[in-house]
Amino acid sequence: MSNLRDLIITTSREYVSRNLANHFERSLGSDSEVISTVLVMGIGTIVWAKAGPPKSVVVRNFRNCCAPLCVFGMGYRAVTVLFPSIAPFTVEHDLFDYVVNALHYIYTVMEHYSSLHLPPTLSTALMTLFRDLVGLSIIRMIVTYFQTFRRTSFSELKKEVIEGGFQWAKNTIPMVAAELQKEEDKMEIDLEASLKDANRTRTLAIPKKGRTSRSLLLDLKKRGKVENQKWEDGLVSGAVYCGEKDHTELLNAAYAAFSLANPLHPDIWPSVNQFEAEICSMTASMMNGTIHNMEDIVDTVVGCLSSGGTESIILAAKAHREFYCKRKGIKHPEIISCTTAHAAIDKACEILGCRNVKIGYDPDTYQLDIDALESAISSDTILLYSSAPTFPQGIVDPIAALSELAIKHDVGLHVDCCLGGFVLPFAKKMGYEVPDFDFTLKGVTSMSCDTHKYGYASKGTSVVLYRNKELRRAQYFCYPEWTGGLYVTPTIAGSRPGALSAACWASMMAMGEDGYCERVESIMDATQEIAEAVANLPGLYLLGDPKSMIVCFDSKDFNIYRVGDKMTKLGWSLNSLQRPACIHLCVTLKTVEHREKFIDDLSTCVDEVVFEGNDGALTGNAAIYGMSGSMPPGPINELLKCYTDTILKA
Repeated sequence: MSNLRDLIITTSREYVSRNLANHFERSLGSDSEVISTVLVMGIGTIVWAKAGPPKSVVVRNFRNCCAPLCVFGMGYRAVTVLFPSIAPFTVEHDLFDYVVNALHYIYTVMEHYSSLHLPPTLSTALMTLFRDLVGLSIIRMIVTYFQTFRRTSFSELKKEVIEGGFQWAKNTIPMVAAELQKEEDKMEIDLEASLKDANRTRTLAIPKKGRTSRSLLLDLKKRGKVENQKWEDGLVSGAVYCGEKDHTELLNAAYAAFSLANPLHPDIWPSVNQFEAEICSMTASMMNGTIHNMEDIVDTVVGCLSSGGTESIILAAKAHREFYCKRKGIKHPEIISCTTAHAAIDKACEILGCRNVKIGYDPDTYQLDIDALESAISSDTILLYSSAPTFPQGIVDPIAALSELAIKHDVGLHVDCCLGGFVLPFAKKMGYEVPDFDFTLKGVTSMSCDTHKYGYASKGTSVVLYRNKELRRAQYFCYPEWTGGLYVTPTIAGSRPGALSAACWASMMAMGEDGYCERVESIMDATQEIAEAVANLPGLYLLGDPKSMIVCFDSKDFNIYRVGDKMTKLGWSLNSLQRPACIHLCVTLKTVEHREKFIDDLSTCVDEVVFEGNDGALTGNAAIYGMSGSMPPGPINELLKCYTDTILKA
C-alpha cells in the first residue's frame, strides 16, 4: 500500500507541477482525456485515503493539498469542456489566465528596465517559481474551502444554522427580542422562586463593621447542619463520596495546617510541591504507570494536580493539541469523542479551538462505536477520547481496541477516569470483571483521575497523567517576555490553594491500598444489589451492564422522569439524563448504608406511576426535559444561561 501511495504522490506532483506551469493556457484536450483523468485521480484519491494517514508531515501536507486539488481541477475541466454553457467562467477568461497574464505583464515591464534585468535562465526559473507560488496560493484557498466543508458535518451545520437564525431573529427583530425578553424575565422569576429562599439574608456590600469570629462560626455551622443533612442520610447520587466523620476531620485539619499555602511559591512552601508530586506518583503507580526496579523506582508516567476533572481534561486536550500539531504540522486539530463522553471535552474543544468529532454508541452495550470512530480518524486527528466509565450509564469503553487504533494511526488516546479512577484499579485487583483501561495499554497517552471523588479528598483536586514528560510539557504555559519576570505555570491557574494539596495527600496516605479496597468492595457489591433490584421492578430496565458504581435505568412503559420527580418528593437527589431519557444513581459509601431505602422508595414510586397511567401530569424534570427535547439548541441555551444567572444571584 505504501508503494501505491508513493506512486500516486509522484504522479500527483508531476501532474500538478505541469498544470501549474501551464496555468490552463493550453487547450484542454479531448473529452475522453478529461474523463479518464478524472476517474484516475478520483480512484487514486480514494485508495490514498483508505491507506490511512501517512506519518510524514511532508507527505501528509502534500496529500491534503494535492488530492482535493486534483479531483477539483479535473472536475472543473470536465465541466468546462463537456458543459461550457454552465461553466462558472470560460477557459479563455479563466481566473488562472488572469493571474498568469498579470505575471507576464510584470515580466514584460521588467524587460524595459535594465536595473531589473535578470539572466535568461534565472528569469525563466523565477517566472516558473512565481507562477507556482501564485498557483499554490489559489490552490490553498480552494483546499481550505474543501477542508472547511469536510470538517462540517450535517448535524453541526444544522445546529449552526438554527442557532444562527435564532440569534439573528433575537438581535434584529424587535418584536421577537421583546417577546423573548418577556419570557426570560418570567422564567428567571420562576427559577428564583424554586431555587432561592425568599426569606434569605443577603449581604450585597462589605459590612461597615466586621462580625466576630464566634458569630460567624455559629452562622456557618447552622447553615452546614441544615444543608449537609441530605447527603448524610444517603439521599444523594454522587456529590459526597465518603463522609466518614474521622476522615472528614482529618481533611479539615490538613487543610487548616496549610490554609495560606500556594504552590506557586515553592521556595516558601516546599512541602506543598512535595505533596503534589507524591499524589501524582501514587496515582500513576495505581494506574500501572510506574516501573519498579530492584533498587529504585523509575517513574515513566508523569502528572499534574488540577482543580478538578474538567480542568484535567482541558489540560490533556491542550497538551495533545500542542504536541501533535507541532509534530505533524496540523492546522485544524480534531478530537474524536462519543456522545456519551463527559461535556468537559466539549468545553475543552470550545476553549482550545479544536473540532470535536462526535460519534455514536452501541445501542446494546452503550460503549462507543469503534468502527465509527476509526472511520472518523483523519490526518487532522490529534486525540481519541474514551471513558472508564462513562458518566451517564457507567460503561467502560473498549479502550484496548482504542489503544490499537491510537498506535496504528499515531494519535493520542485519553482515558477519562475521573469517576472510576479510585474504583476500577482496586476492583480489578480484587477480581471484579473490569476490562483493561490504564497505562498497561501502550496506546494510552493520558488519563484523568479525580482524587476528590472516590479518592475521598476535599473538593477541588484531580490528577492528569501523561505517558511521558514531553507530552506533559505541552500543557505548560511559558511567557519569558513578561516585564514581571520569567513566568511559567503547569496548569491553567496561577495561584492555587496548597491546603487542598495537603488534604488530598493526607486522604491518600490515610486510606492506603487496603482502605480503598475495603470501600470499593462495599460499593461494587451494593451497586450489583441495587442493579438487580431495579431490573426486577415492573416497567424498568437497565441501560448497559453496570460494572462500576453507576446504576442507570429507563422504562418502555412510562415517562421515567415521572419516577424521578416522585423520588425527588421523597427527598432523593438523582441524576436525570437525556438522549436517551433515563435516570442514574451514583453509588457512594453513604448509598451503601441506605441501599434498602433506595430500593423500597423506588419501588413505591414505580407503583404510583403505573397506577396513574398516562393521566399523571408532567411536572418538574419531566416537564423540563420533555420541553428541551422538542426545542432547538438556541432557546435551550438561553434557558441554561438564565438558570446560571439565577444560581449566581445573591
